[in-house]
Amino acid sequence: MQYRFASCAQAIIFSLLLAQFFFVDAFAQVNLKLLGQLDPFPGTNRYGDVWGEGNYAYLGSFSGLGVTIIDISNPAAPQMAGYYNPPSGGRFQDVIVIDSIGYFSSENNGGVHIVDVRDPANPTLLSQLTTDRNGYPFVHEIFVADGILYEADSRTNRVRAFNVRNPRDPLFVREIVTTDPRFIHAIVVINGRLYSSGWGGKTDIYDVRNILTEEPRLLGAVDSGNNSHSSWVSSDGRLLASARETLDGDVRLFDISDPANPRLLSSITSQSLGITAYTAHNPYIVGNLLFISWYQAGLVVVDITDPTQPRLAGSYDTFAGEVSGFAGCWGVYPFLGLDRVLLGDMDGGLFIIDATTAIVGPKTVSAASYKVSAIASKTIVAAFGTNLSSAIQAADSALLPTSLAGTIVQVQDSIGSLRLAPLYYVSPTQINFQIPAGTAPGPATLYVTAGQARPQIGAMIIAPTAPSLFTLDQSGNGAAAAIDAFTSSGAPFNATRNDGQPNIIAIYGSGLGEDATDIDGNVNASVQVRIDGQPVTVHYAGRAPLFVGLNQLNVEFPAGISSGNHNLVVTRNGVSSNVVTFEVR
Repeated sequence: MQYRFASCAQAIIFSLLLAQFFFVDAFAQVNLKLLGQLDPFPGTNRYGDVWGEGNYAYLGSFSGLGVTIIDISNPAAPQMAGYYNPPSGGRFQDVIVIDSIGYFSSENNGGVHIVDVRDPANPTLLSQLTTDRNGYPFVHEIFVADGILYEADSRTNRVRAFNVRNPRDPLFVREIVTTDPRFIHAIVVINGRLYSSGWGGKTDIYDVRNILTEEPRLLGAVDSGNNSHSSWVSSDGRLLASARETLDGDVRLFDISDPANPRLLSSITSQSLGITAYTAHNPYIVGNLLFISWYQAGLVVVDITDPTQPRLAGSYDTFAGEVSGFAGCWGVYPFLGLDRVLLGDMDGGLFIIDATTAIVGPKTVSAASYKVSAIASKTIVAAFGTNLSSAIQAADSALLPTSLAGTIVQVQDSIGSLRLAPLYYVSPTQINFQIPAGTAPGPATLYVTAGQARPQIGAMIIAPTAPSLFTLDQSGNGAAAAIDAFTSSGAPFNATRNDGQPNIIAIYGSGLGEDATDIDGNVNASVQVRIDGQPVTVHYAGRAPLFVGLNQLNVEFPAGISSGNHNLVVTRNGVSSNVVTFEVR
């Protein structure tokens, strides 16, 4: 059963979009906000790298405690949901989880464990990459991309690749002999290119798009410096960040637009940032921000809008001890959202950080919930800043333009595709636009160009689904933008229909995903709605008529619902919306 009501909802949402919301300060605060922390096994030097997927964080072990699985659905109160640890003890320093399949690299003669973690309380070993399958016995770092797992043992200059598209039966593909004179410490593969960080000072760049059928082609080698530990690359493939793990180790930024002729742009040192720590560790690029786990300095976020002049944008110190050797923040995972960045501290365990104050340039949030992390393809969003437009102008038809008052917005996604964004509204301090169709999940870069001015650059994370709900007070909290599905009247709602059956309301939001936005179809089977914590029937979830980017959900009240205020939350693919309220007579 489907119900669609356009006129009332359209008037509500249009008024919300054109409202002048509070201005969001575009300047960073150095100290980021701690949301929550969990030390599952109190002690010292126990934890390794960290990864996130959905509502779970995965924390590796430096000393044999396996991989801890942590429920972070409430970032303020993370809870242990389970752990994976084989009888021999799991020294899993590197962890990756993709579609609930975990890949854990073992430094105690276990190769790589491939584990089903769909049930966090009961992880199941599916297969193991050991010497029997041509894998390394000791694996320090791994990476998984396009169904291919790459492993480095930190003992040789060779990278081994495996086809893991069937995780129960991984197959050896080939070995890549790099140019590094010592050994490969880490690898990363982004958009068909592999970057190998060599301890002897070489970071090789290979084309691995056809690795199943062809030898990878060496595109170039970067002289990244001794003890090159790990690296990351911007989504457009132009900027390489390479971290060196050594006393006073730095992060070096290279222009690799031409991989055969890389150019050093700058070196980020503890001295240049005004921090105190032994060395940098792992770098990640999100738009114009560089996230670095920097041992005793914790998380360091660097503004790389101009990569020749990087500057400190924010930091959070997880370590209270003295600066000496390898201790403190080991890993960082910023890809769940900039408002819940995961940190793995060797002593302190998991830290969850709100890093939104480090955002420089326009700050993009869901126009419904105002969450930085509630952004999916086709979501209606708002960007706040200064000098975003020379005038105020709104779109005058449902066919949204890509230019208003001389301002255009572009979004470059994680695979490097650059698209113009449809615009609802522009003003000097706020722009409302839609994330372009086809925008791939992952880190994204925002470009706002007003007339002839230079583009302003911002950062955001795109998720496959990120439901968010509109509220009447334009805050993302409080009373939902909702109507009675039969009478089109607003709250308070009747508990039942005229025939005595439970009533149905239509609630409005954005971010359900590409398959539920601006196209006909009903995705209610994959959507869950809870009222006061209890699941209820969803008759329809999908496109709302006549308004681009708007989602509608028709939700049935539970039988016997009481009068008064009730909470409601929408979840799809493990991602939950903001909590809104509604009133029943």
